[in-house]
Amino acid sequence: MRGTRIFDALLRAVLWPLLPVLHRLFTVVLGIRSLGRSGGIILIELTRHKGGTIKLSDGCEVKNGDRVIKLHLDNEWIAERRRSGLRTGTTALPRGVVRCFRDGFRLLAAQVADGSYGNVVAVCGWTVLHSGARRFGFQVFELPRTLRTKLAQFYITSLMKFYNIRGQNECKATRESLKVKAVWLSRDELLKIYHSC
Repeated sequence: MRGTRIFDALLRAVLWPLLPVLHRLFTVVLGIRSLGRSGGIILIELTRHKGGTIKLSDGCEVKNGDRVIKLHLDNEWIAERRRSGLRTGTTALPRGVVRCFRDGFRLLAAQVADGSYGNVVAVCGWTVLHSGARRFGFQVFELPRTLRTKLAQFYITSLMKFYNIRGQNECKATRESLKVKAVWLSRDELLKIYHSC
């Protein structure tokens, strides 16, 4: 436990001042982009699944090398909405933000349906907001306890604190509950839930 605290303190001291720069760098290097409209909360990265087969409840199997869309949260969009008066520093996402997620998923489904991203098999992401992801149809999976997972945990919670998505004090108080997990939604389910509405 003490080793984990020292590791976290070291990462925080070294990376915290560089966080905005790292975030922009990752965005460019990974090819993370918007859905093609201004004001969207969802950013995407077109990539290939690396790892073991993921079996989803609708029968979809995502295999190593399959093309997937990885979702990212547009933290700057949230920061801008905060400046404009939208309350994002609370524990629950405001109704307006939930609507923006739904609108984003509808736009993504329309783009997937018209072939904009080729033969993607599924949509996925790593998040600490996994309980909210279930509302949007995603399945939640535990991640293995690896250095990559720990770094993702630190990076995601640090971004949340930096952009005050849930409030810095609350992130600290509920650190154990903010565990990073994988979320998955098959292409068919994305289209079924969001393309028809």
